[in-house]
Amino acid sequence: MDDANANGAAGDKLLNPLHKGAKFVKIKPSKKYPRTYKLDKNNDFLTYSPSKKKASDSRRTCFARKDSYNNVNINDIKEVRTGKSTDTFKAAKVKGTHSAQCFSLVIGNNNDTVDLVATSDAVALQWVTGIRHLKKQSKHIDVKANRDKWIREFFQKADRNNDGCIDFEEVCKLLKQMNLKIDKRHVRKCFQEADTQKSRKHTGEMVDNELDAEEFVRFYSLITRRDEITALFYKYSGDDDYWEAEEFLTFMQTEQRASGRQRKELHGKWAEAVIGKYEPNPECQANQVLSLDGFNLFMMGPNGMLMNPYHDKIYQDMNQPLSHYFIASSHNTYLLEDQLKGPSSTEAYIRALQLGCRCVELDCWDGSDGDPIIYHGHTLTSKIKFRAAIEAIDAYAFATSDYPLIVSLENHCSVDQQQLMAAHMKDIFGDKLYTDPVTADMKALPSPEQLKGKILVKMGGFGKPRGKKLKADSNDDGDVSDEDEAADIEAEEVKKESKKKEKQKLDKDLSDLVVLCKSVSFKNFQHSKSTYSFYEMSSFGESKANELSKEQGKQYVDHNKWQLSRTYPGGMRTNSSNYNPVPFWNAGCQIVALNYQTAADEMDINLGKFKQNGNCGYILKPSFMRKESASFDPERPGKIKQRLSIKIISGQQLPKPPGSKEIIDPYVKVSVYGVPADCKDAKTRIIDDNGFNPNWNETKVFDIHVPELCIVRFMVRDYDKTSANDFIGQYTLPLSSMQQGYHHVPLLSKTGDSMGPATLFVKISITEPSKK
Repeated sequence: MDDANANGAAGDKLLNPLHKGAKFVKIKPSKKYPRTYKLDKNNDFLTYSPSKKKASDSRRTCFARKDSYNNVNINDIKEVRTGKSTDTFKAAKVKGTHSAQCFSLVIGNNNDTVDLVATSDAVALQWVTGIRHLKKQSKHIDVKANRDKWIREFFQKADRNNDGCIDFEEVCKLLKQMNLKIDKRHVRKCFQEADTQKSRKHTGEMVDNELDAEEFVRFYSLITRRDEITALFYKYSGDDDYWEAEEFLTFMQTEQRASGRQRKELHGKWAEAVIGKYEPNPECQANQVLSLDGFNLFMMGPNGMLMNPYHDKIYQDMNQPLSHYFIASSHNTYLLEDQLKGPSSTEAYIRALQLGCRCVELDCWDGSDGDPIIYHGHTLTSKIKFRAAIEAIDAYAFATSDYPLIVSLENHCSVDQQQLMAAHMKDIFGDKLYTDPVTADMKALPSPEQLKGKILVKMGGFGKPRGKKLKADSNDDGDVSDEDEAADIEAEEVKKESKKKEKQKLDKDLSDLVVLCKSVSFKNFQHSKSTYSFYEMSSFGESKANELSKEQGKQYVDHNKWQLSRTYPGGMRTNSSNYNPVPFWNAGCQIVALNYQTAADEMDINLGKFKQNGNCGYILKPSFMRKESASFDPERPGKIKQRLSIKIISGQQLPKPPGSKEIIDPYVKVSVYGVPADCKDAKTRIIDDNGFNPNWNETKVFDIHVPELCIVRFMVRDYDKTSANDFIGQYTLPLSSMQQGYHHVPLLSKTGDSMGPATLFVKISITEPSKK
C-alpha cells in the first residue's frame, strides 16, 4: 500500500467511530442535555439528535456561522480542548466524571464552545482524535475541494424535504437566500442544462425537473459563471480554449505584475505545478494546459487573493532590538465585554493569544481569601483568580507565535499577595520567564529572535524605585507609575486609591521578575533621554499620546527608536471602545494596546496590520523609524511617493445582514489609513437588489506619501434609505502586503471570522506619481 492509501485508510479508521455516532451529555452553565452526535458522510459537520427543532431548521443551523452551534460545521471549529477547562465546565461544576471524559469544541474568533461529556474516557479520546484529524486535513484542503464543500452546503440548504434532490422552486428559493435577484428564464435555462441524469441514483426512479447533488454542482457552476473572469482568461488564450504554460506566465508578468521574488519562481515548471494543482480536467492536466475552470480555481487560491502569500510567513528581519518593532497588544485582556460590569474570563486571554497578541494585561488586586484576583477595580466586573489567568497564558503563550510575550501587570496588591503573584509566575511559567540581568555591555534591548519562547514581565501601578535594588526586607515605597488608566477618571474613589497606593510597598521577588520592561514616569523626551535606560519604558494615556504625536511627532519617533512605549485607551471608555491606533503607530509607539474584546473598525485595523509577517505579532518598523540618523515627522511627511489605483470590479455571494429577508443593495467603501496626509476614503455607487454578483467597475485613486505606514480597508455595506446602512463584511491589510493585478478580497465578519465564499474582485495598480 502506498503512503497516500495508507494515510487514507488510517484516516478512515479514525473517523469510523464518528460516522457511527456516540452518546454525550451537552453541558450548559445551568443545564445538561443528552445528545447523540455523529459526523455526516461528507465529513463536513457534526449533527445531533434529539432536537426540538424541525429537521429543516436543525439542518440549517449547520450553516449559521454565529447563530447556533447545535450542529457544528467542522470548518468553524478552531480548537478541540480536552478536560473541564472552559468557563462553561467551571460554571456547571460537573462532578462524578473524569476530566478525560470531557472535551470542548471551540468555535470562531469569539471562542464560543460546545461542551461535551462522553460515556467513557475511550469514547472521548476517539472523538478528540477524530476531530483533530479532520481539522488537520482541512488545513491542507485544496481550492476545488473547498469549493465543493460549499456547493454541498448550498445543496443541503435547498433540499428542504431531505430527499436527495431539489426541484426548480427549491432552487429559486435558494437563490433568493443567496442574495440574487435573477430572471427566472435564465435560472430555468441553467437548470435544464444541468438536469442531465433524469433519474434518482438511490431509487432509479425517472424524475424530470429535479437535480441531485452531482447535477447541482453543474448548475452552480453555470449560475455562478463570471463574465469578468472569462474575459480575462480569453484575453491570453489565443485562438483556443486553454492556456499553455507560456500564456500563463505572460498573464502573471503582464497583469499581475509579479514581484521580484515571484519573478524568480515564474518559469515553466512553476506553471506546470500550478496547472497540476488547480486544473480539474484530467485531459487538460495530461497536456499541461489550464482551462477556464482551472483558472477560476487558481484565482480563488493564495495567488488569486489580495494578500501577498509570502507575507503569510515570517519574512522580516527578526534580529533587531525589540524597540524596532510594532507589537500586537491588548488592554484589559481579561474582559469579555465592557469595563463597568462585564464578565472577566481566562477565555479572553486565550482568544487574544490565538489572534496573535503579544502583550496581555492583568489588573491585579487583593483577593478576599488571600489569593490575588484580576478584575477592573472599583467596578462590577466579575473576578478571576490570578493563578488561573497565568495558567491560561502559559498554555497558549506560544500557540500562534514563538516570539516573546509581554505580561503587563497593573499591580494594586499588598506585599503578601505580591509574593503569591511572583510564586505563581515562577511555578507556572518556569524557564519561560526571562530573568537574565542587564549587563554593562548591553546597549539596546534584545531582539525577538533572541527572546523566542520567553515571557517578559512588565509592571505598572507602582514600580521599583530608580537606582535602588530592593532588599528582601526593604520598606522603601514604590513610585507611582503614570500607567494606571484610572488616572483618567476624576472619581473620588480613584483619588483615594491613588493616595493609598503611594504608601504601598513592592515585594522584591515580584520586582526581580521585571527586567526589560521597567515602568518609569514620563516627563518629557529630553528628560527620558538623559535619565532613563533602554530597558525602561513609559506608558501614555490616549490623550497624552495624541498630544505628543501631533505636537512633537519627530521627537516621539526618535524616543521610540531606543525605548519602548505603551499607549492605552482613556478611562472614560467604559463601554470598552477603542481609539484609532494608527496615529500612535505613526509616532513609532510599539505597544499600542486595544480592547481585543470589542469588535469594531479599530480592531479590524489592528488585526489587519498584524496580518503581515506570518501574524507573529511583531512587525519591523520602517528604516526611517529605526535609524538614529533618520528624521521623520508624521505631521510633515514630504512629497507623494506612490499612486494607488483600486478598481473595484465585482462582488461574489455577499450575505444578508442577520435577520434580514430582503436582497441587499451593496456598496463598497475603501479607506486608506496612515499619516494624516494619506487618510482618505472613497465609495462606489449602490447596486440595487444584488448581493450575489454585483458589478461596479469603478476605479478609486489615492496619492500616498508614506506607503510603509499605510493600511487599506475594504468595507461592504447594505444601503438603506430609512435607517443605518448595515455592515456586510470587511477586509483590512497593509498596503505593502497587497498584490498588484487582479485579485479577490476575502470578506470577514464583524468578529473577524471568514465569510467564505463572499469576496470582492479588484484590480490593484501601484505606480510612481506622474511628474509635473
